[in-house]
Parts: sequence; structure tokens; C-alpha cells
Amino acid sequence: MEAPMPAIRNPRTSALLRSPTMTRCAYLLLCGLSLAGGAPSASAGELSHNEMVCALDPQCSVPITGRHLRGITATPNVRATPGSFDRTVNFGFNSADLTSEARSELDKVAAVLKDPNIDKYTIVIHGHTDGAGSAQYNQSLSERRAAAARAYFISEHGIDPSRLLSQGHGKSQLLIPSDPANDANRRVQFENANYASASASTSRPATTSPSPTHRPAQGSASTGGDGL
Repeated sequence: MEAPMPAIRNPRTSALLRSPTMTRCAYLLLCGLSLAGGAPSASAGELSHNEMVCALDPQCSVPITGRHLRGITATPNVRATPGSFDRTVNFGFNSADLTSEARSELDKVAAVLKDPNIDKYTIVIHGHTDGAGSAQYNQSLSERRAAAARAYFISEHGIDPSRLLSQGHGKSQLLIPSDPANDANRRVQFENANYASASASTSRPATTSPSPTHRPAQGSASTGGDGL
């Protein structure tokens, strides 16, 4: 049990701590501590709504740079693409069928994609599998699962199809290369395709707006063997 806070007997100090200014300062301090150093600590679980928004928002002051899901933070040599985050999305065994858990996770991501700070950007859905099975099989599975995630966003959340691209990577980009069979390798990555150009436009004046260079692909959201 934590020790109780000592009582503050000075009325002026007590009033100051209750002021809106001090409350906001405390909030900002907590946000900074939770995001400092990139990904949250291993005990934090999956990223929160605000952390996912921050990961995709080029104007967020504390972008998340590490890959983090299921309480696992990737090793330093495996870093997330700037403007992206990973999410655990479980599919049916060796299929692209969305489970109830997968729908719940995609609902959370959909809320991020419709956030006012994000809804103007194009999002690429990247699918990844674990290291089990053949490269060809995992590639195909990752593409079908990505297509399923994209279709869910469109049909269930009304997200503009032109904003959503998908791409499968099979087992070529393991989150934990030292443990290819680890189920944390089965994940979906969501990337802001406009992140680099938007970041550049906010850091220096630009006479023209760079166009996104991401090419459409066929799918994402993959897993090797038995689920993302």
C-alpha cells in the first residue's frame, strides 16, 4: 500500500496546487513522462488512443518511435517507421476472418483514424506474420488479412476508401528477430503515408505541398501460422 500524502497546512500552497494552471502543468508532466524515450514501458500494455494519435500526427511534440505491443518493446535495432504504430489484431487460425477480439482492436484504431488530427491523412495498413511457415504462404495470408482490416474500416466505420492502402510483408520484418515464432511478430502496423511530407512542411516554409509517394498494395494485417 502506498503511504498517504502529507497534509498541506499552508492555505496559500494548497490553493496554488488546486489552481487550473497547476492542474494543467501536472497533466502535461504526466504525459511527458509516459511518452519519454519513445515507446511506453513494458508494463503499459498496448498504446492508448492518444498515444496512437500522437504516433501518426506529424505535429505531435513527442512522437512515439519504438514498436510496442502486448507489453513487449522491440529491441533497439528494430524501430518503427516514423509516423506509425503496431497493434495486435487476432484473426482466425490460418484465415483472414476477423475474430471478435480483432474487431474490438480495429474499432480502437478506427477511432484514431477518424480523429480530427488524423482524418486528413492517408493510412497504410501493413501486415506482418511470425517466422513459421513458408514465405509464400505468409505473404499471401498477410495480404488477405490486410484486405480484411481495410474492408472492416470501410464497411463498419465509413472511412473513405481512398484514405486506406494495404500491404503485406509476410515474415520479412519480424518484430523480434531472435525469436521468429514469437506471437508478438504477428501484428498489424498502421502508417501515416503523409507523415514525412507533412513533417517537412511544418519545419520549413514550402511553396508547394509534397504529394504522398506511397504506392497502393494489396493487403496487410498478417500472421504466420495461427494469427496476427
